[in-house]
Amino acid sequence: MKEYPQEVIPLNRRIIAFAYRFPWWMVFLIGLIIIYGFILITDENRRDIITELSDNVEWTTDELFAVTYEIKTEVLLVDEQYVLFDLQNNRITISTADVIAVDEQGVLECPPDAAANCLNQRGTVVQYRDFRLQEVETPDGFAEFEGVVEPQGRFGFNTPGRLNVTTADGDSFLVPEERVLEEGEAEDFVLACNRVVDIYCENLTGRYVRFELPYVQREALLARIDIVIQHVEDGFQQAIRPTRVLDRREGTVECPDDAPEGCEPFTATFITYPERIIGTQITGNDDERTIRTVEQQTVTIETDRIQEMRVGETIECDKDADRRCQDFEGTVVLAEGATYEGELTFETSRTYKILLPGDDEAIEFNRLDIAEEERDPPACTDADAEACNVTIKLKNSEIGGRIIEQTDDAIILETVPEKTVTLSEDEIYNTVKRTPARCALNNLGACNRGLFLTIIVTLSSYSLALMIGLIIGMFRVSSNPILHNVGAFYVELVRGIPLIVLLFYFAFVIGPLARDVTTSLTGIDFLKPLDRIETAILGDESFLSEAVIGLAFGYGAFTAEVFRAGIESIHRGQMEAARSLGMSYLESMRFVILPQAIRVVLPPLGNEFIAMLKDSALISVLALPELFQVARQIASREFQARPAYTTVAWVYIVLTFMLSMGVRWVERRSRLP
Repeated sequence: MKEYPQEVIPLNRRIIAFAYRFPWWMVFLIGLIIIYGFILITDENRRDIITELSDNVEWTTDELFAVTYEIKTEVLLVDEQYVLFDLQNNRITISTADVIAVDEQGVLECPPDAAANCLNQRGTVVQYRDFRLQEVETPDGFAEFEGVVEPQGRFGFNTPGRLNVTTADGDSFLVPEERVLEEGEAEDFVLACNRVVDIYCENLTGRYVRFELPYVQREALLARIDIVIQHVEDGFQQAIRPTRVLDRREGTVECPDDAPEGCEPFTATFITYPERIIGTQITGNDDERTIRTVEQQTVTIETDRIQEMRVGETIECDKDADRRCQDFEGTVVLAEGATYEGELTFETSRTYKILLPGDDEAIEFNRLDIAEEERDPPACTDADAEACNVTIKLKNSEIGGRIIEQTDDAIILETVPEKTVTLSEDEIYNTVKRTPARCALNNLGACNRGLFLTIIVTLSSYSLALMIGLIIGMFRVSSNPILHNVGAFYVELVRGIPLIVLLFYFAFVIGPLARDVTTSLTGIDFLKPLDRIETAILGDESFLSEAVIGLAFGYGAFTAEVFRAGIESIHRGQMEAARSLGMSYLESMRFVILPQAIRVVLPPLGNEFIAMLKDSALISVLALPELFQVARQIASREFQARPAYTTVAWVYIVLTFMLSMGVRWVERRSRLP
């Protein structure tokens, strides 16, 4: 066999051919990604931006869920209260013992001396006894009470002609002597206090007295009835609605170990109701869950600022932060005011905002807390062209708490102790709320902002769009004229409407209309499951469902055309062969046509997925905190538009580049031989 000499390709032509085939675009794009990624690592401001765009994701967290559990709790019934409103809309709370009569279909009439614009009001009218005015010329009646006379009473002083009287409920009155009906002679009379009102109360000692108080009969409209309950373990009282009562029973209450001397068991009414445990679940399994109901708060005080320390003081807890907190014994530290120095960025007649060196965000100070101030240059303001440097010293302060750490340089004071509750699965009566709490790699369910919300919306919308597109694509190739025209109508209609218009239409037209129609016709809100999904993802209801459906509805038209083209690319003889074997139309589509068409449409479907990832930024118009919306918030809050928008563009480039590489891999794998 004769061999012909192979042509020798010159080196310069081989270099040119290699340079022509080499993917320079990929080198430039990867280089751009790497360069800006390096800038993100080295620039603190941009690093903070990417952290916020990724929902401040952490490696691990112990704050797994924000929860509200209800547990069956047995408490004491203290009283029932009526909450009333008069014609001036003043709120009045009275005990059921002061109720005279209730008219469920009554009319609260304006008094003769009322203003001209006063209107009679119809509702449940309650007649009650008002003891607020003890000195009245013509009272409507008198009510009798029993108590003991105390030398100075709880008012701390004596009044001529009046007696300081304390009743078993702990109420104190200044009773005129003419209102006394019966009075004992001995001073050692013991009146058992009402332990249902206060389980830790002490019996009263003094001179017995029975007296009467005048009252005026008044009327008001009933707003609601509350039940006052008391927890046995700590004496905490609160009001609940009667509808929350699960059970009532009569029983005997044993005195607590720390009750005052003389306490004896007493009979009371027990109420069982669903108590709410609200907090952050920090551990949890099928058997036991630990919930942090109060966060620990600490203060670090430098040693050189400490002027005085008083050990063994009673620290009053913050009732506003925790209504059931208990005062505790700790240390009171008198600390000299701290000194801060930085650039004045904003000031009003009440506050400063100072940017400290190395910080990205200014700190606000109240002028009332500042003892000394010095400015450089003198008398400069935040409106000056050059920087106004301010040195301020805060006033001295007393801080109370427990010392949890002490070094030569500082002490750490726990001002609010952490409080946790451990519940077994059997104790939980109802789960009102259980949503992921903090975004971390071991708690990805809590990642619901920025990058994570963009991914959630893209995956959800695209999955739904694939189903819509497949169904409509099959309609488009159907020989049934009705299905064919329905598919063509949907595609042409949706492709002619901008995607942002579809999002607004689903959010403000379709969503409210669907709720109104389903509720009015059936009495059932079929969108409730979607609301629960939104709450599980974002923590509250929003336009997330409408955004996902709107994106899917819009992209369904484009994916339908992709499926139509893929189905039509399969030779019609495939369908005829399948039908000749006895398959139905749907069976032929499922087992013969679609498996072949999928290989054809995979690459264009991948491109549609990339396009949807980018178009998911449109849901920012519905105030959903996806990538672009978070970047907008950063730019408007910190006036850093260029780094914010550059960083979010870089994130989109990274995501689309990775998806593009995935689509190319799928193309190679699905290419027919």
